[in-house]
Amino acid sequence: MKNTSNPEETIDRLLEILLNEGQQKIETLVTHKYPDDDALLCLWIAKNFIPNTREAKIIFVNAGTIIPGTEDDPSVLYFDTGFGQYDNHAKGLKRSCSAKLLVEKLNLPKDNGLKPLIDLAVSADNIDPMPIRDIHYIIAGYPQKFRASGNGEIDWEKVQERVFELFDIVYGQEKGRNESRIRFQKIGRTTKLPNGIKVASILNNPSCRETAFEEGAAVVIWTQHKGKGFYTGIAVNRKYPILLDNVVANLRFQENKIRSIDGSEENLRCAGKRNEDDPWFLYDNKKLILNGSRSFTPNEEQFTKLVPDTIIGAVHRSLSAIPRDVVSGWNR
Repeated sequence: MKNTSNPEETIDRLLEILLNEGQQKIETLVTHKYPDDDALLCLWIAKNFIPNTREAKIIFVNAGTIIPGTEDDPSVLYFDTGFGQYDNHAKGLKRSCSAKLLVEKLNLPKDNGLKPLIDLAVSADNIDPMPIRDIHYIIAGYPQKFRASGNGEIDWEKVQERVFELFDIVYGQEKGRNESRIRFQKIGRTTKLPNGIKVASILNNPSCRETAFEEGAAVVIWTQHKGKGFYTGIAVNRKYPILLDNVVANLRFQENKIRSIDGSEENLRCAGKRNEDDPWFLYDNKKLILNGSRSFTPNEEQFTKLVPDTIIGAVHRSLSAIPRDVVSGWNR
């Protein structure tokens, strides 16, 4: 049956109790059967941002209905069903969803971690085209994955658990990206070479490299302290056809010089490692150079003996050799 009371006033009163007093125990969260992105996101937001909901059980009802007798029950909250305030249906709204209404009521629009999740729910509710690898299709696939082979029943508890994990990941990554953007403004150093190539240096802040790419850097240099030495990474923005073989040759030349090694007969531009103690590893695609990483821990001799300023200078000199007209052609 449809809710015939005034659901907006009822839910307003309930949330005021929840948010201002924080004492009301929430026993039940309700949404529609076969929940979509929007309904599941409402449940996730409730579990994470409304007090006293962590232990609440979740019940699914026919779309557009409520459980008889719960109209004024402060221990029951409805999302994306029942035509209440947190059901965006039948309201004539444009580009909205139930989760967006909930976020606005909870005064969470400034929580930047929620933005990609709300964008997902709005796009799904408005039947927007989505890339086939979008998490929307992962969410849609979970009910099939967790359908029992015998009776065909779906384990919605398992679906909810996996979808909530996805939401946790997306939320955490977006919060991390925003923290990186703030940090990059403080510690990032971007240099525009004479030929127009932008190189960003983020010493001791490797987590800022994606932000550096967002800010327009074609190449990013980062370091990370490790024991008595430091790891180094040099990466090319996917948008640019830059190869780093000349860069690694310059670094190896400088390394040989400081170690008093005669490397004149060696191929300084080769990918991979030239020998056991070669500090610099150039990937086969020639778009990434590493000295130390999560998958390779250098021994004492394999750490670079160059200082960060020398590394940055070598990168700048090597990239500056690319003709300006070539660089200009990349942006056409």
